[in-house]
Amino acid sequence: MTGKPMALTLAFALAGGIIVVSSTAQADVTVIPVTGSEVTSEISGIVEIVNVERRMLTIKTPDGRFHVIHAPEQVGRLDEIKIGNRLTITETDAVLIDLVKGSDEAAVGTTQETVVDRERGVKPAGTITDTMTLYGRIAAVDTANRKVSVQGAQETVDFTVNDPALLAELAVGDGVVATFIRSVKGKVEVR
Repeated sequence: MTGKPMALTLAFALAGGIIVVSSTAQADVTVIPVTGSEVTSEISGIVEIVNVERRMLTIKTPDGRFHVIHAPEQVGRLDEIKIGNRLTITETDAVLIDLVKGSDEAAVGTTQETVVDRERGVKPAGTITDTMTLYGRIAAVDTANRKVSVQGAQETVDFTVNDPALLAELAVGDGVVATFIRSVKGKVEVR
């Protein structure tokens, strides 16, 4: 399967209504990693404006650009960030695609979770991690045309598989699990 474009297309195919995912133990289940990718970016600068009521910060980066940053409700101690502090924000987006083979038919649906990890220290710091997992089921495998149909919560989408060897592993009813992780870490330092 292709990398990130396939993952994004898979997200649209599987997203939609939330269907309860079966939590029964599956004794004969095998998880086969198919693909994954990760992108990390960082922005760092000096705090120029703090608006606690609107939860907005403006920082000036070393290249002279100004960036307005919205601090979500999960961010605590916003009132402790002062003009002149250095703020560094690191954002990581990752996607993992797995094939789930087993005796039971694969579930279809979506789960979401947000975890906040506040670091203890003199200045505010911590990480917010959002995880969304989409569950789909292989509806058809066309080895001659290297196509796989994946049934999501609201629709079925066809994908072209680049590696024909992977097609040998696929069977109707197998599960496809796409996990999207977004992690944002913020750290304030006194200058």
